[in-house]
Amino acid sequence: MREYAPEVVHQLFGLDAVRTRLAELAESARTECLSFSPGGAQLPDTMESSKPLDQLALERGVVLRAIYQDSFRNDAATLEYVRWLESLGGETRTVPALPMLMVLVDREVALVPIDPDDGRRGALELRSYGVVAALHVLFERFWATARPWHELDQPDDRGLTRRDRELLLLPATGHTDENIGRKLGLSLRTVRRNASALMERLHARSRFEAGVLAARAGWL
Repeated sequence: MREYAPEVVHQLFGLDAVRTRLAELAESARTECLSFSPGGAQLPDTMESSKPLDQLALERGVVLRAIYQDSFRNDAATLEYVRWLESLGGETRTVPALPMLMVLVDREVALVPIDPDDGRRGALELRSYGVVAALHVLFERFWATARPWHELDQPDDRGLTRRDRELLLLPATGHTDENIGRKLGLSLRTVRRNASALMERLHARSRFEAGVLAARAGWL
């Protein structure tokens, strides 16, 4: 029978504490490390500091799978890091938007933000088997629909990209243009310009009406 770890929630306050704990987990990982990386481009010093840990884990046979946002594709430093990681056997894919920062290690421990809107506040280290299992299912769902870095976000037969669909869906769940920009890694101007173009295609007078018409047209 599986040995269940105690139900533990440990708080890590501040970025330094989170980075220290991530380094410890990377050094002790046995089988796999999975991660969500939302938001803007990765900081160069963050990527450089993670390289030795990533390399050691991969050399031990640990599976590394990371999901980034599509907006990361526009950052040269992140692209260089991804190419380096994949050259060592790491696996990476992208999606238009991610719900939060997340790291899963060996299906035993998860790190998630204390505040999903402000990762600088710190993280929660979770060791509840049920919670970690649920987060693992969430990761696999995103991984199944994510695309490798060499694949472009090609429009479908309706002329819609995956980002277009997110722009139509997010307002329906109460997200403001500012929130949508943060989720998709886009400027406020880009969000509004692309949303206006979609509204014009649908002959919609509001973002809500655009979502309704898009659903009726089978776009979503």
